[in-house]
Amino acid sequence: MATSTTKTPEQSAQQKLLSRAAYTELVAINFQIQPKFLIDRVPKGMELDDFQDDTYVSLVCMVMRKIGVLGIPISRGFVELSLRFYVRHPSDPQNRKGTCFIKRYVSSPTAAWVLSSRFDTEYNKLKMSSKNNGFNEGGTPQVEYQWEAEEQWNKLRVRGRSRMKNTGPDTKVGFILDHPTQYISNSGKTMEYKVQRPKWSVWDAAQANFTCDVQRLFGKEFVHPLARRPASVFLTKGSDVSIFRPNEI
Repeated sequence: MATSTTKTPEQSAQQKLLSRAAYTELVAINFQIQPKFLIDRVPKGMELDDFQDDTYVSLVCMVMRKIGVLGIPISRGFVELSLRFYVRHPSDPQNRKGTCFIKRYVSSPTAAWVLSSRFDTEYNKLKMSSKNNGFNEGGTPQVEYQWEAEEQWNKLRVRGRSRMKNTGPDTKVGFILDHPTQYISNSGKTMEYKVQRPKWSVWDAAQANFTCDVQRLFGKEFVHPLARRPASVFLTKGSDVSIFRPNEI
């Protein structure tokens, strides 16, 4: 009698797992932007997503901890800085939507090399640091990130105000959070990386200040959009995150 080789969903998911990490002390500063600045960056087969007819980019800083790729640990922790925007699949806009990255920077040279090779996209090395308090004490969190661009230090400092009760998809913050899947263009193909994480507790910002050499780090077309007043700013302690092997769409 033949032995069954049918796999449980948990076993199948485990086989498809690409990476695990903890996304922590995450800050997102979100700006409205004209679609013309992004349309040429949209991966094949996708379209720009919008919230109430407005298009957004997000400047995001976070500390990535306990990261491993294919079960192999690559770093205890490092800072990531990115500028990202949001897309959806035209045939299934509710369930297939996610994030595209304009540029990503990490503070670990080892992580930059491993992640660039495994995710088929460019992670750039940048000298960065972070400090935070209030996430684990039950108080109001505060975070500060710094990064060096051409011997000039840039800074992002955010102080939380209160936990947000409504982060549903009908809110600006909920729209941003509702795009965990990552879409990456590679050699004319669009790769879809599913991301699994629990729902995050989010604080809105009482104060947010940042200085950034936007032109040098992300391109001159983003200087004016990122000089405008943010549409929203939020912080989250984050959580463990699982990223699965990609599908081509």
